[in-house]
Amino acid sequence: MFNKKVFMRIKGCYFIYFSFILMLRAIGPYLLLPTKYDTLLFWPAGIFGCFLIVIDFIIGFREKKLRKYDWLLYSFLGAMLISSLMNLEYGYSQNIKLLMWQAIFFFIVYQFGKDYGANFFFKLFGWLISIVWFINNTISLYMFIIQYGVKIPIQYKYYPVRLGWLGNRLFGIYTDPNFGAVISFVVILISIYYLITKTSMHLLLKTFIILNITIQFSFIALSGSRTTLVCMLIVTFVFAFFSFFSSKYLKNKIIYKWIVSFLIGCVSMLGVYTLNYVTANGWAYVPTITHLKNVNDPNKSNNSNQKVPPKEKVNLDRPDTEGGDISNLRFQLWASAVEIFKSNPMSGGSPGYYIQYAHDKLPHTFMGKDNLTAHSFIFLIMAATGGLGLITFFCFFFIQCYKTLRYCFTRNDLVKDEVFFDILIMLTIVVSALFITELVLVSTIGSFVFWSHLGKIQKKISE
Repeated sequence: MFNKKVFMRIKGCYFIYFSFILMLRAIGPYLLLPTKYDTLLFWPAGIFGCFLIVIDFIIGFREKKLRKYDWLLYSFLGAMLISSLMNLEYGYSQNIKLLMWQAIFFFIVYQFGKDYGANFFFKLFGWLISIVWFINNTISLYMFIIQYGVKIPIQYKYYPVRLGWLGNRLFGIYTDPNFGAVISFVVILISIYYLITKTSMHLLLKTFIILNITIQFSFIALSGSRTTLVCMLIVTFVFAFFSFFSSKYLKNKIIYKWIVSFLIGCVSMLGVYTLNYVTANGWAYVPTITHLKNVNDPNKSNNSNQKVPPKEKVNLDRPDTEGGDISNLRFQLWASAVEIFKSNPMSGGSPGYYIQYAHDKLPHTFMGKDNLTAHSFIFLIMAATGGLGLITFFCFFFIQCYKTLRYCFTRNDLVKDEVFFDILIMLTIVVSALFITELVLVSTIGSFVFWSHLGKIQKKISE
């Protein structure tokens, strides 16, 4: 007789291990290690993850519970496989890896959230990501204070590893400040939930949570991440709107309730935008106090050096957004993705090789001349899997959106509802995925956060 509790604990340990190595991949210095270390961490995770999927399917088959898996997710993996086979000339190894990781996200991460969303391991993940990001952003803010910045080229990467303060924005210790800042906002949402609902917390723990929120928000403000700013504004509006809408106020005056909820949402957005601006500009003066430069004192005969702080605050204007392209090349990349889709509407250009497909078939397009990714999950699915992947994934996606909206409009007192905060966390990742490569066909901590929390809320929103 197979022990289900033991299997649950094994999956829980794997759940934590997989999340931790994805966190490592978001950190810039990790990329400086020899690739064999990444292989030693990830390949066992991939192989063991596939082994767990097989065991889980066998148990589901014996107990006649295969319906617990969503058939649309099967279909999306099928679309990935068809696209891989139809574009086999461009390669297969990367597609095999993508299929393996996507299956792990669908049938381990997502399914673990569905089966065990309230257990110890899921709560441990929330604390783990909060502590790791607290350490990450504390180091990153120290880099800003001392105005440390360095670029380290890597042979197998398009961009060099950028650490610290570069280009008038805080990269910190992340491979990309957009990814780091988005997860920082996720940590803020987790922290706010604990502050609202866990009123009997120890004072020391409450102090840590408040400090963590301050550090996460400070990093977001200094990162210059417009993607995260959009996420914050949209999620703030949704939080404020539904917090009032689900309350008892104006219960019998539905039109007034809609109007007031909308106005509260707009005012909250303005407040967060102002706070982000004030925080960034406040931090801009910190290096003028702490960062000292050597200058010659003309009043001293021996011309000895003297330490004085710089007089002007740090410049926060990003030079990479001053060329007139507000999208920072995204519009051109999305246009290239559409061209790939048009050239092969059914299967696209291959999940792992759509850039090579563009180089071969569409060399006149922007993606055909460069090696940049699609920078949006919509255009990535379009280019990588064509119409088959687009239809299957968005059927699943819109069904989840409908369930989620129905939940938000029919529940009371959402401000203390854990599911509501899970929805806000998922919304953060979805909005960010409109502008950065996230959600599907990637192995990132953001994708992990989305699929685990989506699984976690399934039971509640389907009641």
